[in-house]
Amino acid sequence: MGDYFLAVDIGASSGRHILGTIKDGKMVIEEIYRFENGMIKKHGHLYWDAAALANEIIAGMKKCKEIGKIPVTMGIDTWGVDYVLLDSAGEIAGNVYGYRDSRTQGMDEEVCRLISPEELYMRSGIQKMPINTVYQLMAAKLAEPEVLKRAETFLMMPDYFNYVLTGIKKSEYTNATTGQLVNAAAKDWDRELLDRLGLPEKLFLPLTMPGTDVGELK
Repeated sequence: MGDYFLAVDIGASSGRHILGTIKDGKMVIEEIYRFENGMIKKHGHLYWDAAALANEIIAGMKKCKEIGKIPVTMGIDTWGVDYVLLDSAGEIAGNVYGYRDSRTQGMDEEVCRLISPEELYMRSGIQKMPINTVYQLMAAKLAEPEVLKRAETFLMMPDYFNYVLTGIKKSEYTNATTGQLVNAAAKDWDRELLDRLGLPEKLFLPLTMPGTDVGELK
């Protein structure tokens, strides 16, 4: 056997760690670890337990070590549209909302006051859905402006878990596109759109392409 490569795939109801290696010219994969996931309902809202998910990622990595199959590299994938805000100390600011939370009701109308659905689609190339990040951030702007003011960094969920493991903050392009905030032509955050929506541009890090090294385990 050669080197091992770890893929951590987290969905809305479960997550799994898949190890891959090359044997006789073919990819061989095996599931190493699996865990449950789900939104938590509290005070009438739906949240993700980001800390618990980070612990599950680490638990699966420890399982690789236990069986003597330590990967040389790993990648983390999750569902789209949801995000984490970090404060100046690198801690989570506010709550980590789930995309099914009701706070986005009516936010499409609020966004439409600032940009038409047609133009938003033309700029992003992403289908309008109430769960999209653009509507979630509008809800945050209107209902929790103090959180946005305190926040220093915006990270999509996979980027947040990469940050937990490495201490390095990076924003990956493909996951970022799910939120309708990336300009499809420029392949970067739509800075003009952010300004029109009244969202703090400082939150959004430069986008990196898939396959970019984030960093080493801290």
